[in-house]
Amino acid sequence: MQVRDSATPPFWPTEGEGDFYTDAAAAVDRLTEIHRAGMAYLVEQYTAATEGNSGSGPVRAYYPELRFTVPAGSAVEGVDPSLSHGFVDRPGVYATTITRPVMFRTYLIEQITDLLANHGGEVEVRVSDQPIPLRMCRGFDAAAEEAARREGASASTLAAVEKTFTPIDSACIDDTIADGEADYLGLPIKPLSLFTAQRIDLALQRLEHYTGSHAANIQRFVLFTNYQLHTDVFLEYAATLTPGNPHGYTALACPGGKQYDVGAIPTPGICRQDAHASQMPAYHLLRDDKCGITIIDIGVGPSNAKTITDCLAVTRPHCWMMVGHCAGLDGRMRIGDMILANGYDRADGVLDNYVPLEKPIPPIAEIQLAVTNALARVSGLSGDELKKRLRTGTVLSTSDRNWEWRSQTDLYRELQKSTAIGVEMESATIAANGYRFRVPYGALLSVSDMPLHDKPKLPKSAREFYQSSKEEHLMAAVRACEDMAAAPDTLHSRKLRRPVGEVAFR
Repeated sequence: MQVRDSATPPFWPTEGEGDFYTDAAAAVDRLTEIHRAGMAYLVEQYTAATEGNSGSGPVRAYYPELRFTVPAGSAVEGVDPSLSHGFVDRPGVYATTITRPVMFRTYLIEQITDLLANHGGEVEVRVSDQPIPLRMCRGFDAAAEEAARREGASASTLAAVEKTFTPIDSACIDDTIADGEADYLGLPIKPLSLFTAQRIDLALQRLEHYTGSHAANIQRFVLFTNYQLHTDVFLEYAATLTPGNPHGYTALACPGGKQYDVGAIPTPGICRQDAHASQMPAYHLLRDDKCGITIIDIGVGPSNAKTITDCLAVTRPHCWMMVGHCAGLDGRMRIGDMILANGYDRADGVLDNYVPLEKPIPPIAEIQLAVTNALARVSGLSGDELKKRLRTGTVLSTSDRNWEWRSQTDLYRELQKSTAIGVEMESATIAANGYRFRVPYGALLSVSDMPLHDKPKLPKSAREFYQSSKEEHLMAAVRACEDMAAAPDTLHSRKLRRPVGEVAFR
């Protein structure tokens, strides 16, 4: 690996071989060194250029690359068949560009360790030929603001300076690997992970924009809601925690960069003081191992659900789950009953081009069991009483909030062909994107209305229902996540792994 002096990039793309490691932590240390040096170099050069001290020609720094080679003739049959990740199904060269190795340190060490345990050999750390876009650098925004404040630095001058740096390249940002569109057999270097570095960088920046909080705070268990009342229950729960709590929570992170240590978490009103500035405000109960819980108010509709999960997928959650309300379709249901989705009728249309409708979206048994057990504890119900209150079944997701305003004859004709027991707008999208991006998924829904049985959602009855059901509903999901955090590896079901051409990293 060639190292240059300070006047040129700290690392140039590797020619020949890179550095080889059998120790995962050492490999990640090297990835971190390359990435940090590249970002620092770009920000330094940008600052110098805005001060009139630029050199000639374009300014480049490059993402690190992780590579793994299974030699021709090597056997790949001896891999543990219970695993859903950590192996490749044929000899070849596998690689991926890496970004934010500090944020992803634990994840990268896990994946490299599993890969080496299954196949042996070494991983190779190189400098890729993919330039880091200036706007993807941590520190660029602060440098740009300082340059803009500096006397004489006009917007046109700054724009001219930026043209000498690498822009964000849309050709490097797509989901062809995740969607099975890459020419896997024909590629001389096959993908090691689902996402390229630029795709990850852009997703993380969008997450920070949408949620109002640092992407590094996102935990590996994620709850989605479209009600502030659920986030308030989450925040009230956080305020009851004490240092040394059995779940390992250390702090609560809120929109606007606010963070409060466990034992000193204020009221929900204070925690969400800056939430108004975000489209989808997020709150994070932090753990050192990142197996805490993030809750995001995603708003309403399948487009929002796709938008946030497209971005969150790069953080590689152990689980994401919708905690929402739905219309009950079975006349025997009561307002406040719970539905645990084990099937999805995808009438929203948002992901049809990515996940064909004929591809089944299977339930994740570990999540189903965890949620059932958690609701039993939270509600105090068991046996037949729990069965009366909680039903598993198909959830129909639609993009039409006023679906029930159609002709009753048309509705009955359509629903008589379905096994759906509830209708809402987000759960199928969240599950389908979980299937697409290999993220375990679930949905715990509470029946808020029954419009086909003369119980439509009206303001007064809805408010009463929300207040009476919110704590039990949200806390069942929280307790389920806490239970699953004790053994997160069991969640990564082989159901989500593709039978051929799958990447090694989960």
